[in-house]
Amino acid sequence: MDCQPDGGYSGAGYVAAFGCALVWSGYSVLNRRFAHVPSDMLVGVCGAVAVAGLVAHGVFETTVWPDARQWLAVVLLGIGPTGLAFLAWDHAIKHGNVPLLGALSYLAPLLSTALLVATGQTHATGYLAVAALLIVGGALLAGRRSS
Repeated sequence: MDCQPDGGYSGAGYVAAFGCALVWSGYSVLNRRFAHVPSDMLVGVCGAVAVAGLVAHGVFETTVWPDARQWLAVVLLGIGPTGLAFLAWDHAIKHGNVPLLGALSYLAPLLSTALLVATGQTHATGYLAVAALLIVGGALLAGRRSS
């Protein structure tokens, strides 16, 4: 989100986050209809998106070369959350238990925030406790079977 100098957030950041949520949820819901398409196909799609990102970077941004530690982070992010995790999600959405996946997906922000607190990158606050309770409540609500 677009943080303002006064500590507030602009509407553009919320609009972008909402748009991302719609795209991801739409992909996840509609993808089940393409269970016959192998998840391996995403490797080529992700490669094409990476090339498009490189072109957009060249056109719109100034290049700043990462140091060795930053390159390691880029490679690990590419392999993990934006690589293998994306392929696993695609396969699970096509062939797995979708209600369970939806409920378990609530754990991602909870675990990532807990990791930030555990490594000292942020402090545990009342706001985080309330957010954690809301996440757990959302997972419980999502995991309920309708009667």
